[in-house]
Amino acid sequence: MRFALFLELALLHCGVVYAQTVRLTLDTSEADAGLAILALEAAHRTPAASDWGALFSAEPYRRLKAREASVNNAFTDDAFKAFLASEGMIARTRALQTTLQIWEQADLTALGERVLDYLPQGAQITAKVYLEIKPVANSFVWGSGSARAIFLYLNPALSRSQFENKVAHEAHHIGLESLNEKQESLLSGLSESQQRAVRWLGGFGEGEAMLGAAGSPEVHPHAADDEPARARWDARMARFNDDLAAVQQFLLDILDGRIQGRDELARRAEPFYGEQGAFYTVGYKMASMVEMRFGRAALRDAMTDPRNLLILYNQAAAGQNGLRRWSPELLAGFGLR
Repeated sequence: MRFALFLELALLHCGVVYAQTVRLTLDTSEADAGLAILALEAAHRTPAASDWGALFSAEPYRRLKAREASVNNAFTDDAFKAFLASEGMIARTRALQTTLQIWEQADLTALGERVLDYLPQGAQITAKVYLEIKPVANSFVWGSGSARAIFLYLNPALSRSQFENKVAHEAHHIGLESLNEKQESLLSGLSESQQRAVRWLGGFGEGEAMLGAAGSPEVHPHAADDEPARARWDARMARFNDDLAAVQQFLLDILDGRIQGRDELARRAEPFYGEQGAFYTVGYKMASMVEMRFGRAALRDAMTDPRNLLILYNQAAAGQNGLRRWSPELLAGFGLR
C-alpha cells in the first residue's frame, strides 16, 4: 500500500518567493507481502510461488537487496525465505501486523510541516519511506535524488510517535542535503583546509535534526522514548563542555593540516556519531540556544553556512557561567571574528 503526501509552501522574504516542497511516499508493499507469507505459515499453509513473487518484486525489497549488495552484506532470496520461515518470525506475525496498522496512521502532513519549519528557504524533501520486515534490526537512508529512501525496520517495540520522530529526523537531513549546491558555492573562496573543516561542521546537522523532529526547544528530544533513553541523553548533555572541546580540537587539527586523509578523518570523527555522540548533543544545544535567543528564522539561516551557527551560539552563551564557547583561534581559522 502506498500513501503520498505533497506539500508546497511559498515563503515571502524580502519580496522574493522561495518554494519549499515536501514529497513523502510511504511504501508498505514489502511489509504487506511479508506479512501475507507469515500469516500463511502461522496457519501451517505453504506460501505459493506467487506469494514469494509479490515479496521479491516489491520495490522496498528490491531496493533493500541493492543497498545490502552496495555495502557487501550477504543477502539472498533463499536466505530471506529461511528468515521468514523461522519460528521466531512466525510468532511475531500478530505484533508486526498491529505495528504496521498503527504506523500507517502517522500524520505525514504534520510531520512535513514541522520539519519544513526547521529548514532554510528553498529546502526540498523528496523521499520514499519503506517499512521493512528484514533480518537486521536497523534503519537508514540510502539512495540519491528522487531515489532517496528512508528504510525503517518494522519494530513492534516502537510507538507511532517514535516512528514519526525517526521519519522527521531523516527528513530533516534530506531537506538540508537538498541545499548542498548552495552551500558548496559559499565555500568556493575558502582554502582547502577551511572547506574540509566546514564540511565536517555539517555533523551538527544531527543535533539540528533532533530539534527539528522534536518541533521545539521546549520538547525533550527523546520525549517519545522511555525514561532510560531520556536519562542517557541528559547525562551526555551534562558533558557538553567536554564534547565541545573534543570537536573543537578535531576542527583545529583539520584547519592546521594535522589530519587530512579520509580514513583518518573518519576515525577521529567516529566518536561524535552514534545515538549520544557530540555531533548530536553539541549540535542540539547550539541550535536550541540560538533559536531561544535569536528566533527560529536566525537558526534556519545559520544552517546554510554552519560557520554562522558557531558565532550565534557564542553570542547566545555569553554571560552563562561555566558554558564553554568556541575559541577565538577556531573562529579565526574559519575566517571569522
